[in-house]
Amino acid sequence: MSFFAAFEKLPSIRILFDSGAGGAQPGQPAPGFEQSWPSFPIPGTSARSWYLADGGALADRIPGKPGADSFTWDAHARPLTDFHGDTGAGSGGLWTATPDYDWTQNPPGTAVSYLTSRLTSNTVVIGAGAVEAWVRSSTPNVDLQATISEVRPDGKETFVQNGWVRANERKLDAATSTPLEPVLSLRESDVSPMPPDAYVPVTIPLYYEGHAYRAGSRIRVAITAPNGDQPIWSFGETDPSGAATVSIAHSKKMPSRLLLPVVPGVTVPTGLPPCPGLRGEPCRDYVASPNAAG
Repeated sequence: MSFFAAFEKLPSIRILFDSGAGGAQPGQPAPGFEQSWPSFPIPGTSARSWYLADGGALADRIPGKPGADSFTWDAHARPLTDFHGDTGAGSGGLWTATPDYDWTQNPPGTAVSYLTSRLTSNTVVIGAGAVEAWVRSSTPNVDLQATISEVRPDGKETFVQNGWVRANERKLDAATSTPLEPVLSLRESDVSPMPPDAYVPVTIPLYYEGHAYRAGSRIRVAITAPNGDQPIWSFGETDPSGAATVSIAHSKKMPSRLLLPVVPGVTVPTGLPPCPGLRGEPCRDYVASPNAAG
């Protein structure tokens, strides 16, 4: 059999989980484990919803009690990036095994944050996803960032993924969007200011992740102004130019939720990876962040 023929017989999709946890030392470029599949989306993938609720909860069901949480939008509330050292391979540099990340907490009042209950089993997520939120803004336009992280049973929090949207460009392309992979229209004709006195649905598309959330962990989503969660780039132009007040509603009529592509049947043979240790995924002590009433 030729090399090419042997290559063609391999499964098309290969996922390397916990990159950085498989070497002799934390952070080396080796996965903790891997698995392959014949196609993408992974066969059997389901859209799992967790609904925003009072008390900063991500609940399995739409909350019966209506509520809303608010935060002060400020694109400079945190440092623009989470890394400030050598972007090469110097001591603590970005391309070393364990870079000197400075992944800061959101200052009080500058974010809303929601947590699932502790997962009863390992939960593997492969693909995109979305945060679908009912949003009210004090300004006609506001840029929003969603950050997904794993709050571990050992008191640590690992960054997983981000997503962003400019709220006046919230219109989705109905022809190409799916619940697990929403696609923004980005057509000039679909630009629409945020109404000043009403909540409107805003979808924040999430970038791809391939992550195994361990049993006992909780999944967290934080909604903020952009910036603070990437090592070497940030948004130089954000809207508005100053501060704003943003509120997120959650009720039967306005069911805000986190939607992730959960893949069944994945055996997770390893325990929690070291913290720090995963490549490109800063890890810090978890700090609770109570929401302000909207």
